[in-house]
Amino acid sequence: MTFNLATAAFFSALVEMALCIGMFTLWTRDRARYLIIWSLGFFAFGAGSLLITLRNQIPDFLSIILANVSTTSSSVLFYIGICIYFKRRCTWLYCMLALLCIEALLLIYFTYVSYDTSVRIYIYNSIQVLIVLMTLATIFKISKKAPIEKNPELLIITVLFLIAHSARIIGTPFYPAPQNFLASGNFQTLLAFGLMIIHISYSQVFANMHASVLNDKISKALLNAQTKERQKVEVLGYIGHDLRAPLATISSYAALLLARADEDQHHQLQTIQRSIKYQLGLIDELLEYTKSELQPLAVRPKSTDLHALVQDIADYAVALSSQKNNRFELRSPDLLPLLVLVDGKRLQQVLLNLLSNAAKFTSDGFIELYITCTRQGQQCDLQFTVSDSGIGIDLSDGVDIFGAFQQVQAQSGSTGLGLFIAQHVVSAMGGSLSAHSALGKGSSFSFQLTLPQIGAGMSLLHAPTASEQEALWAAIAPHLLEILALQQLEDFATRGQWSDIQSWIDEHTNDTELIGLQDYLLESLDRFDFSSIAALARKLKTG
Repeated sequence: MTFNLATAAFFSALVEMALCIGMFTLWTRDRARYLIIWSLGFFAFGAGSLLITLRNQIPDFLSIILANVSTTSSSVLFYIGICIYFKRRCTWLYCMLALLCIEALLLIYFTYVSYDTSVRIYIYNSIQVLIVLMTLATIFKISKKAPIEKNPELLIITVLFLIAHSARIIGTPFYPAPQNFLASGNFQTLLAFGLMIIHISYSQVFANMHASVLNDKISKALLNAQTKERQKVEVLGYIGHDLRAPLATISSYAALLLARADEDQHHQLQTIQRSIKYQLGLIDELLEYTKSELQPLAVRPKSTDLHALVQDIADYAVALSSQKNNRFELRSPDLLPLLVLVDGKRLQQVLLNLLSNAAKFTSDGFIELYITCTRQGQQCDLQFTVSDSGIGIDLSDGVDIFGAFQQVQAQSGSTGLGLFIAQHVVSAMGGSLSAHSALGKGSSFSFQLTLPQIGAGMSLLHAPTASEQEALWAAIAPHLLEILALQQLEDFATRGQWSDIQSWIDEHTNDTELIGLQDYLLESLDRFDFSSIAALARKLKTG
């Protein structure tokens, strides 16, 4: 096959028709007007190219005049599609239509009156240059009002289109076209292939532009869905909050009736109270969900005495470990900074959560908190590891142990939220919680935090010896349950867990000496005055 102008026109016709079909297919899916206009543009250029290839089989009106006007009209259609895409008026449209009419008249003259192929080339490409310049002017105008940085290639391809037609005007005097245009040499053939490549690039640009529209629609739909989801969560919160008051009233009246009830009524009223307690528990879960959804986790770093914080955690860990006859060990071979910038409450929350899990699943074994420190200028990389010799976890099944409500082992009182919360907090602090475990061989959870150091003070952490741990446990054992219970009450009040506070009161204020405390808590609970309950719990803890 000889690669000449006829071959280029034939390939161009095939490519343009393929591009037309592709753009039309997109239009059938999304019905965007600019897609059908661009599809017609590719069709017009392809039809014109096909007519040129039939130069020797059809009349000059079809192969010269109609073919050239058809290919020129493709640029007009591209311009219209661009204006529709950017939602702009087609201000140059009438000028372009006038140019098409002028082109047709001049081509008729230089075909039937004065047959001159070179002049027809000048006419065709001059009209194309003018139309492309108008298109560029529109693109520049659009870019000032609505930047097109998402589609910069549109400007680049249009400039290349302008250069290609300008090159034909400039180069034709040096490479004159014969009377039979299809017999033109390599110069015209290369330019024809170049225009075909530019049109292929145009199709990619148009497809990318349409993809950006679809992405915008998806983003808006996602934002709308998130807004609606938030509204649903808010409604759930309002419903849950409003359901508390009538249930609290019912519970109060049931308690009054229970005090005066006979044996037959006693059982029935207790059933009512259990149902109320169950219902309030469900409402608490609902409110906890809405609270977590509507109020993302906040981390507030502040100057924290790291040694004091770790010692407090170790004191709690000793108590937790002793519940199932475990030995707790705190180890830190490195110098630790005295003061760091961290949210101490959140760090304590994570470590106590991990230590509590370790104590829950370990019996007659050991639990260890291991801390290492690597100093980098004014920052310290602190690695925290909580290990135990407990029952372990089988991680080979690919279970997501950090997912919400994932209970890797059946355990009474476990919600499956502990590791989820710990991972969530660690992530908010800039770290990542990892786990290493094997069934029957214990577990190890670790995370690293990079914390700014305040001052230059560094010292070894004092880890209590076994005898010190025993002395500490002996000292706090009589009061431990009280301290832990008060901490639990404070946590319930902070989270506004009405039913849990009611259960706490029933469990811990049965002593006749605590009647005053019971009355105060019940009155505060009836008023939903959780802040007063939390303040009282803090005061009682500190003595």
